[in-house]
Amino acid sequence: AERRALLRACCQTGGARLGALARAPELWAAARAGEVERIACFSKKHFALAHFLAERFELPCEETLASGTQYFGEFAFELLAVIPYAYWLHSQGGLERTASTPDTRCLYYFSPHHEERPTRRRYVPITEYPIGERGHRLRYDLKAFPRTLDESRWRPPPYAEVYRDDRFRWEREICVVGNKASDERYLRRGFAVNYLDVELLLELIGRLRRRFQVIYVRPRAADIVNDHQRVREMGDIETIKHTYPDVVTIQELQARHPELGFNELQLRLFAGCRRFVSVLGGGSYLASYFGGTNVVYARRGWEVACGAYERWFHRFSGARVLAAATPSELLA
Repeated sequence: AERRALLRACCQTGGARLGALARAPELWAAARAGEVERIACFSKKHFALAHFLAERFELPCEETLASGTQYFGEFAFELLAVIPYAYWLHSQGGLERTASTPDTRCLYYFSPHHEERPTRRRYVPITEYPIGERGHRLRYDLKAFPRTLDESRWRPPPYAEVYRDDRFRWEREICVVGNKASDERYLRRGFAVNYLDVELLLELIGRLRRRFQVIYVRPRAADIVNDHQRVREMGDIETIKHTYPDVVTIQELQARHPELGFNELQLRLFAGCRRFVSVLGGGSYLASYFGGTNVVYARRGWEVACGAYERWFHRFSGARVLAAATPSELLA
């Protein structure tokens, strides 16, 4: 009966079923011999083997996520699942530590102890975090985003209030136009599908600059912590400055404020803005943290497939989020 129960716990362990089967006899023997003081794991979510051993031998079961976060994945995933969970822990008085890639201390300003590890970003699923959903029987990590957002342990930090900075004010109301120039391998394309090409940018900015002070935000590879999706150059920054000298680029602001990291510069700039144009990806998440209106150019991707922009993107700050799938929709 005990062997059957142990086998059942292994088979119900999501994401590591084979590993659980391979290690279960050794773990069982050690626990039964009294050699185990406690069970420790990153997350208890879908970890049936950890629950079973803890209950069977009356051991405490501790999880890292109960008191902190550790994430080195993509920027969009971090803004969606990790930071709001960390801030929720903070609001409950339970946050002890956080860890992420370089230039993230400003994102976790509320953390009592934040560690920046010198590592590149990479694809890391968010399945183990509270809002993460598991895939089908053969794939634990869901290759998509949730259609609904579980907000029971999810609270985005109030970046707009914390980072309001009078240094980033202009005579006219500003409009931040965000863009990216990175590969989108998950869409099985050699280059980005969701990006504003130079021709579209010139038409868009030409219209916006009649009313707004346009700030163009397109990070170069040297500006950010890169992940597995390579950043390319397409001549957009140079062309915009040549055509519209009054447009301010994020690189110009970085040169004026070298004391600020790139992410903190974005936070302080965005805190004084109520009008955003962004593209599907991490930039559309960050822009949605600051209220106002965010028009997102989104052609293909998980957010489009699950209707994220219509369903739950406004939850980050109460922003009005509008998705445009074609250049004509975006310009309209």
